[in-house]
Amino acid sequence: MEMNDKVNLLINVLAEMMNVKKQEKFVAHERNLLDTNDVKSMFRISDRTLRRWRNKKLLKSVIIVGCLYYRREDVMSLMVSKFRDEIK
Repeated sequence: MEMNDKVNLLINVLAEMMNVKKQEKFVAHERNLLDTNDVKSMFRISDRTLRRWRNKKLLKSVIIVGCLYYRREDVMSLMVSKFRDEIK
């Protein structure tokens, strides 16, 4: 296989990977899911805190193509409960 063939193959593989990633984002949006970065920025928390919340079952995650997502309604429910705890 020549160098040009290898480069073209690599370009095609990368293009296909990018297409899969776009489809994944579309599916997540259609299912009303938030990704890890969305949740971290909403709560202003670190990766570790989000991991602890998952381990404590405060938030359930869904894995789509190797990425974690969270149901928007679960996130909003947790946000309301955290807000109520701060007010008390």
